[in-house]
Amino acid sequence: MTATCAVLLLAGCGRKPVKTAPTPPPAADQPRPLPPSGAPEGLRLPESDGRGGYRTVNSDISVTETLWHLRSALNVAALSCDRSGKTGITTNYNALLGRQRKQLAAAYKAEASRFGSASATDAHVTQVYNFFAQPPAQPAFCAAAKGVAAEMAALAPETLDTAAPAALARLIQPFTDFYRAYADYRLALADWEKTGRSGNAKPVARMASLSTAVTSSAGPPWRIQLGAYSGDRAARDAWARIRQRMTAANDFTPDYEAVPASPLVRIRIGPITDRNQAIALCAAAAGAGLDCLPVAPGKG
Repeated sequence: MTATCAVLLLAGCGRKPVKTAPTPPPAADQPRPLPPSGAPEGLRLPESDGRGGYRTVNSDISVTETLWHLRSALNVAALSCDRSGKTGITTNYNALLGRQRKQLAAAYKAEASRFGSASATDAHVTQVYNFFAQPPAQPAFCAAAKGVAAEMAALAPETLDTAAPAALARLIQPFTDFYRAYADYRLALADWEKTGRSGNAKPVARMASLSTAVTSSAGPPWRIQLGAYSGDRAARDAWARIRQRMTAANDFTPDYEAVPASPLVRIRIGPITDRNQAIALCAAAAGAGLDCLPVAPGKG
């Protein structure tokens, strides 16, 4: 009996313990991806152009149309990016208008002829302005516009046609970058939804390179200025022409204001809800071949 127990005891001592795999820790929750640059969820992106870009109002346009789109883009930049007047964009944009007046007037005439009516031209120009006014891409757009405006202002008139396509492409690039970042966000969101993980929302890595700041446009009423003229009579005559060329102007009663320390009289209309509406009205003015300047609340 004793021998048998000893044998059993020895056999038990020689048996190796069975190791069990440790239970893995629960997967950490992954934060839900956010759209880049404060853009809304569910944004509809333009169609791919098959060349790594997107099909937009700026796609497949003629040289003449390129000139007008370039002017429109820099007009948006002057309105949106240079509110302090210190970036040089507005100064250089005005210099471009002066130096290239004939070329830009010809471009506008060609645009108007292509669309056949003032309303159709206005609608197209508004599309162009709306493209370049998209808030998520504004920081990068403004940075690009600063350099482009300076270069375009220095060009000789005969070289504008040659330089315009590359200049416009530089102004479009920030929006293409935003669209790509948004496409990345969609992929990241789809992957996140498949895993069923939850957590605090945060942008995916590629989106960190785009600014998330979106400027609010709410505030006191704005106005727009539609030129300054040689006197009160000239300003009133100009207003009659403006009403014929710019349908939206008929919704307002003009203010004729003397320009301080000058014989000029300027035309301003308002009140306008906010800066975005001011830019939209200036787009309509540009479509009618008029110069336009948004006037912020409290500005003389």
